[in-house]
Parts: sequence; structure tokens; C-alpha cells
Amino acid sequence: MALRGIRLSHETVRLWSQRIGTNIALKMRVHRRGCSHRKWNMDITYLKVKGYDMYLYRAIDKGGNLVDVYLSDTRDKKAVEEFFKACEATTGPHPIQVTTDKEPAFSNTIKKAFGDDVKHRDSKYMNNVTEQPHRGIKSRYRPMKGFQDSGCAMIFCTVFEEIKQFFRMKNKTQSQRRHDFAPRFQEFETMAGMEA
Repeated sequence: MALRGIRLSHETVRLWSQRIGTNIALKMRVHRRGCSHRKWNMDITYLKVKGYDMYLYRAIDKGGNLVDVYLSDTRDKKAVEEFFKACEATTGPHPIQVTTDKEPAFSNTIKKAFGDDVKHRDSKYMNNVTEQPHRGIKSRYRPMKGFQDSGCAMIFCTVFEEIKQFFRMKNKTQSQRRHDFAPRFQEFETMAGMEA
């Protein structure tokens, strides 16, 4: 914007990112619907919102792709049920296997949400693959000293994870990434309505 001679206040940029970011995230969710594996890993981490802990639930599939994220002020069965509903609405079919850590809220809720045919594995070490993606959000929100509003925190987490997932290029060489990045960026511009 500055290169084009347009001056904006930081508040204008913040409001723009909330409005446009939410629309982009919704388009990206629709874009990846039905594309996830049916083996999921789930984990919970905490974020500071107004100085209090809120819990960020995250699910990724067998390939490391995002299933969904959900921010809640509680860490109980009701929050887990809401998270599972959001995951199923995002991906379509329910999982055949769910791996979690030893979180007690997950164990009974998995059978209730998905039925008895879903295999539940709970192990402290099998779920390490979901610990790594938390670093991205935590590295972004630490300089901000936490969030000041739970709604803004949820928007940020959703948009951040969806965009990160969209541009994710795992197990590719540098030349393959360069080759794949241009079409992805053009698709992103189309979703955002920024095409020239």
C-alpha cells in the first residue's frame, strides 16, 4: 500500500485483516473439504487471552494436514464435542482412528461423537506430531503479549492455520517448491479477490 502512495492507520489494517481474512479462511476450508485422511491426531494447547488461559484444540490428519482448530475457554467434554462437530463439518467423513495424548476429556467423547467403530489410541508419545504445529501460532502471538479479545484470537488462529495449510509444501525439494508456489499464490490472490 505504501508503495502505491496509500496511507492507512494500523486500525484500518487490523479491521481489513479480520474481515478479509475470515472470508479467505472460509474459502480455503471449502477448497479442502473431503481431502483429509481419516486418521487424525488431536491435541490441546493454551493461549493467553486478556491474561487468562484459553484452550486451542487442533486436529491434523495422518499426512500432517490441518483438519480444524477450535478455541474454547474450557477444557472439558462439552468443548471437545463442539470441536468434533467443527472437525466433521470441515472435513466431511468422520475418522476411523483418533490419536490423542492422555487428556481425559477426549476418551469418552470420541466414542460419543463418532461411534464405536472409531479406534482411539491415547499415548503420551504417539501424539508428538501435533505438538510441532503449535509453534507457529505461539511464535506469532508471543510478541503481541497475548490476545485482548477471544473473538479476535479465534479469527487469528483460524486464518493463520488455513493460510499456513494452503501454502504448506512438505517433502518437496526447493525447485519443486519454487515451481508449485506461483500457481498457489495466484489461486490465493483469486480467493482474496486481489487479481489484477
